[in-house]
Amino acid sequence: MENTPDLPAYEDAARLLREAGVPTGAAEVHGIITGVLCAPQGARVAWQELVLGRETGRNRDPQTALSQLLVALHRSTHAHLSGLECDFAPLLPGDEHSLAEQIEGLSDWCRGYLLGLHAGGVPEGQALDGDAGEIIRDITRLSEAELDASLADEEEMRALVEIVEYLRVGVQLVFEELQPPASKH
Repeated sequence: MENTPDLPAYEDAARLLREAGVPTGAAEVHGIITGVLCAPQGARVAWQELVLGRETGRNRDPQTALSQLLVALHRSTHAHLSGLECDFAPLLPGDEHSLAEQIEGLSDWCRGYLLGLHAGGVPEGQALDGDAGEIIRDITRLSEAELDASLADEEEMRALVEIVEYLRVGVQLVFEELQPPASKH
């Protein structure tokens, strides 16, 4: 049985990013990291610069709490994607947040994921074959998600749980389809 590192808590990640003045939220940062890890050329991407911006990334002391958080997010996400348990999960706001904040976090995560894929060699708008292509199209639609005022909160919450599960499994499938076998383990 593998020992997979846990993702840092959403609240901790959000706080460290805010304190460092990084305008990108925790969900989007995790989406970017996940997209880069899934992308065929992701190993060549300076993912910290992608998250922090070129100037910010160069001026960061590598021992700061933020840098440690980013490395932990990267390691944990890679371990979950490449592990045997298929236990990947997107880093999103939890139940202590309003439904609107959770949906916004989901949209942010999806936008970050698409940015990471694009930076890692998946051309924007390029149709991928098979299931991966369908999942990427769905994630593109989810990146524009908004709260549906016509549905009751309970229905929206149920739909959100189902979408997160779809993302969890779908991203795992994209990783497996786009990554060469040697980089998975």
